[in-house]
Amino acid sequence: MEYFVTSPLLDLIVLTVLMFIFARHEADWEPGCSRSAMFLTLLNPKVAIIFWPQCVLCRVLVGGDLIPPILALLIFVLPLAPLLYRFCYVPWRKAFTIAGSMGAYMTLVTIALRNLN
Repeated sequence: MEYFVTSPLLDLIVLTVLMFIFARHEADWEPGCSRSAMFLTLLNPKVAIIFWPQCVLCRVLVGGDLIPPILALLIFVLPLAPLLYRFCYVPWRKAFTIAGSMGAYMTLVTIALRNLN
């Protein structure tokens, strides 16, 4: 149960890094957009507010036995590109690239979580 506390934060860091790599000039990815001490210039607060519930929900659904893991990954990955386009101003092509990369990362996380159980 302790991976629910730290791992969604790592997911958000990976998402911010992917936004930096793929959409550095177009996206509103910049860490430390606000002077909040909570994020310590590590995360964009907008990314944290929008994607934190999505990361936690994916972890909970993958860790539990309510639905198949592939369905939990689809629930995570499918709304990712439209949310990146709408809230972080990432162009569609790059939003799908970031969503695909994040989907590959979450697939590895899902495999690791399923092997722990």
